[in-house]
Amino acid sequence: MARWRSLETHAARAERASRPAALRDAELVYIERLFRISTPVGLVAKLDRAYRMPSGLLVLVEFKTRWSNQPCLSDVIQLSAQRMAVMGQTGQPVASYAYVMVKAPARGALPIMHRVQLMTDEQVVALVGRREGILAGRILPRWSPSRKACLTCAFRAQCDHPHL
Repeated sequence: MARWRSLETHAARAERASRPAALRDAELVYIERLFRISTPVGLVAKLDRAYRMPSGLLVLVEFKTRWSNQPCLSDVIQLSAQRMAVMGQTGQPVASYAYVMVKAPARGALPIMHRVQLMTDEQVVALVGRREGILAGRILPRWSPSRKACLTCAFRAQCDHPHL
């Protein structure tokens, strides 16, 4: 029993040490938790972590493993949807910013935190509407402005984009 408690406290200390300085005094309240809303749009979002600041505001943290040490637009979209789902399901206030913790897949690499500004609820609703319109064939998709995104796209073989 004492060994288990020791492991638990070691894990808690390690988790606290991995936080950005801005979250040192926060309470970890959600880990790997699923949230759902049906209005204003249907969303299901599984967040990695959420911390409650002393003010009561929740701050979201997303973990990513990749070589590129920077947040991506997809991270911001994911966290913005999570924010809407958490607020909609719980009624708790969630910060308009979040953190993306990026760790390189190399052995011994240390994670680096990046603060990102989240999309507004209106922007998320518009993005969901655009996605639905594209899937229904009512809206034409746009090419990515990034050549790198084009090179890894699943639709590359069917695309006539000049980046290719």
